[in-house]
Amino acid sequence: MALRVFETDPDAKPKPRDSYDYAGRFRSGMLVGRQPKALSEWRVTTDDPDVADKIAAMFGGEPAEWDTEKSDNIQVMTDTKKLDVIVDGPSALRSRMAQYGTGGPIHVCDGVQFISGHPEDEEIGDDCGCPRSLEDRKAKAKKQIGPKPDIRLVFRLADDPDLGVFMFTTGSWSLVKILDEVESALAEIGGPARVTLELAFEEYDTKAGRHVEYTWPKITVTGAAE
Repeated sequence: MALRVFETDPDAKPKPRDSYDYAGRFRSGMLVGRQPKALSEWRVTTDDPDVADKIAAMFGGEPAEWDTEKSDNIQVMTDTKKLDVIVDGPSALRSRMAQYGTGGPIHVCDGVQFISGHPEDEEIGDDCGCPRSLEDRKAKAKKQIGPKPDIRLVFRLADDPDLGVFMFTTGSWSLVKILDEVESALAEIGGPARVTLELAFEEYDTKAGRHVEYTWPKITVTGAAE
């Protein structure tokens, strides 16, 4: 006889895990205190000491524990800005706009309509109500009253595909500007593809004379993978 405890409390039922058992995550930033900080070299987190050692051997850095409530409590601050990876195909890249609450996503859309993953199934396909201009979208997201980019790439390392599947997630608005190009390139290949992940440095002067410098995660499809 099976337990039926979740029939009386369905909200407590564990959410299904992703289909991948990730070896680790590549990250382009970290929290310093409560403030997010963008990094110029990749940071990798994992729960596997062997994976951490191999990442450090390939990309530099030293495995060290970091303060987190999640299982990936080992991090490697690498010396690498750019890495070559292999993705299974177009489905390895997920792009959407999402706003999260304390219990998970409360708004999931493609910028025009609610899409799969939205908490209210009956609203999928309806107008999401987001502003038309990119700047207004950014402003609402910054105030935490609107969704921001929610982009995920799942991949293996070209230098060691057998090490496992890794994930990278980002909310970069700069990446959004080239995302159509990336998605089109993956769709054209239609299968396994080689991709470059790079923390690209940009700088410019505004019309008001302010100098701006920032780093953003750039994805480039370089060709089909064997």
